[in-house]
Amino acid sequence: MSEKLAAGRVHSPARTLVSRQALLQWITPHDLDALRDALARGCLPPDFLGKLKRLKDGDLSHHFIEQNCRLFVALLVATEDGSFREGGPAERERLLRVLAYVRKDDDAIPDYRPDGLSDDQREMRAATVALDGLIQRFKAWRLRHQVPIMWPNREEVQDGPLWSVSPTPTSPSSS
Repeated sequence: MSEKLAAGRVHSPARTLVSRQALLQWITPHDLDALRDALARGCLPPDFLGKLKRLKDGDLSHHFIEQNCRLFVALLVATEDGSFREGGPAERERLLRVLAYVRKDDDAIPDYRPDGLSDDQREMRAATVALDGLIQRFKAWRLRHQVPIMWPNREEVQDGPLWSVSPTPTSPSSS
C-alpha cells in the first residue's frame, strides 16, 4: 500500500477511501431525512442533543466532535433559512452525512467501546479538512452577521463603569 507524507502526517489512500465510503454506508436515507427535517425546523432530535451534551463533557477529542457538530448544524440551519448563501448541495449533503454518522451510536465502531468515537472523530476531521473553505467563509459570515446581534447594544456598554474611567492615565504629580 502506498503512503504519502502530507502536512507532517502519513496518510494511507486506502484509509481515506474507507473513511469516506465504507463508514458512511452506515447511514440510511431515513437517517438523513429525519435529520434534514429536524434542521429545517431549526432544531436537533433529542437523542442527538443528548449525545452532544455527553461529548461536551468528555475529553478534548470528544469536545472537538461536539463543537464541530454544532458548527455544522449552525451552517446548515443558516443555509436552510437563506441567510447564508454559500455552499453547494454536495457540500451541504456531506455536512449532513457526517452529522448523521456522529448521531449513530451503533456505527462502524460502536460508541460504547473505549475507542468507539475514533471513527466519528475521523469523519469529523475529514469533513473539516475537505470543507475548510466553506467553514471559514461561514465563520467569517457569522462574525459579521450573527455575533453582533448577540452582543448588548454598544451604547449600553459604553455607559457602564468601565467606560467612565479616563482613557489616559494620570500620574499623581499631574494632579
